[in-house]
Amino acid sequence: MYDYILVGGGTAGCVLAARLSEDPAVSVLVLERGRVHDAWYARIPLISSDVTSKATPIVRSPSIPITGAEGQVVDIVHAEVLGGGSAVNAMLVTRGAVGDFEHWAALGHPEWGYTSLRPYFIKSEKSLSQRSGDRGYSGPWVNQTFPDYPYKVQSSVKAAALALGFADVGDLNAANVPVDAFATLDAAIDGKMRRMSTYHAFLPAEITNARRNRLSVCIKAVATRIMVEGGVAVGVEFESSDKSVPGAFYARARREIVVCCGAIGSPQLLLLSGIGAAEHLGEHGIETVSDLPGVGQHLQDHIGLPLMYEVPLEDTLHYIENNMWAGALELGKYFLGRKSIMGVPVTLIAMFAHSSHLDEETAAVSNTNAAPSEATGDNRPDLEIMPIAHWCSEPPPYKIKMGVFSFLLCNVQPKSRGSVRLASRDPHLRPTVDLGFLSNAEDFVPLRKGIRLALRLAEAMRADGYPMKDFQVPSSEAESDLDAFIRTHLRNVFHYTSSCRMARREEGGVVDDDLRVYGVRGLRVCDASIFPCVTSGHTMTPVIAIAERCADLMKKGC
Repeated sequence: MYDYILVGGGTAGCVLAARLSEDPAVSVLVLERGRVHDAWYARIPLISSDVTSKATPIVRSPSIPITGAEGQVVDIVHAEVLGGGSAVNAMLVTRGAVGDFEHWAALGHPEWGYTSLRPYFIKSEKSLSQRSGDRGYSGPWVNQTFPDYPYKVQSSVKAAALALGFADVGDLNAANVPVDAFATLDAAIDGKMRRMSTYHAFLPAEITNARRNRLSVCIKAVATRIMVEGGVAVGVEFESSDKSVPGAFYARARREIVVCCGAIGSPQLLLLSGIGAAEHLGEHGIETVSDLPGVGQHLQDHIGLPLMYEVPLEDTLHYIENNMWAGALELGKYFLGRKSIMGVPVTLIAMFAHSSHLDEETAAVSNTNAAPSEATGDNRPDLEIMPIAHWCSEPPPYKIKMGVFSFLLCNVQPKSRGSVRLASRDPHLRPTVDLGFLSNAEDFVPLRKGIRLALRLAEAMRADGYPMKDFQVPSSEAESDLDAFIRTHLRNVFHYTSSCRMARREEGGVVDDDLRVYGVRGLRVCDASIFPCVTSGHTMTPVIAIAERCADLMKKGC
């Protein structure tokens, strides 16, 4: 018996567990499907963010074929580890544009606008690099920027971006940032150059040991069902992911249960518990507890599209992949506390823009003074370009022995929607995920402009003397060739959101503005699945702010 049961010890779950267990009179149980990942390499920024490595604690499952992309199947990535995505991702700390949260408020969620969330962004963080009233300096979650770029190609990109009219902003997370901006990004890396996941920030050993009498963390625990009695969530059934530990277990909650399994896992658990569309539940022989058709619907992810170029090998990460001694040297420098590429994120810089602000012919920023328009949403970006000194398409079928540089282009306001549905009643199996990419033809519009922008950046870099050859680019800028390139080379960016979204029940919502699940008392969802719509930045930071606010709501009894 516990006061609170948190199902999922990921990015949100660790924050929520730490904040709720601050009260010495409260008991908290965290059920995490994955394990603790504390090997020596787990906090080295470069190594720990390699999602292609078998040592990284992730599980892949295939999406269903993407109809709008010639039936391609892409991998859905599940982070099975305490800390969730924050333990394996690219560590980028981007709140999203102020306009993202003002848009949430305009959708009918006034308490989730930027003004309401700003204190929670500040509360969590300890910024080592930025100095402004918009940033936090005493929170547990440490981040910093890395303005000394390790590769020449990154400096070349910056010069090209500024030449095309992008504003060079010192702090992308400040409130007054223009829509069309070039930025050196904040990363969740501490002063000792170690990854700062929410596990390390919020649930380190000193906290869990000090709160041992009221905070229990159970790893390798697969929740099978939320038990509901008389319309109230009262407990969680779970099993071990370790086949050598047979049998079922049960924990009961005095106050509340919170599902924090992410935008793929949370709808799956709700459906297994009889919370979802009655028709779909009936297909799997599951009794309906709450008929909520919105569960698993409205799934979003940023649509990614890599354009790649051949550049000098030594100006990319492929150099240390192909040179064992160079890799050993960088690792040695890292352990000696010296500057090393092992201690910085793969993505250091990025450009954001709204496609309507780009000149049709030159792709230069031409409309930066446009008044924010609620109709077009141009007060928040719909494009992001991440320059990355590495191959950025799906894992290559062979070892890359040349230098590859990528512009990873993303549509960060996709209009397409996907879904998460049960594949089976077996909770150990992954659900069926339809990303829905390009199901709305409007998503081609910003992607076409983004491709032209990336091509202009490459032209400017070449004109400035940087050597780069086309490797994976469209055959021409004709609309048909651009669309064919998009369909052939798109990828997901692992920013899954909105599958248990906050909205009115009659509009397909799953939770109300206090994150309470409709039709079941004592049950909330707290993770990226509740986003009314995906933000225009990387999703880790807003998830942390949501967890901070959820903890406050629960403490106040809201």
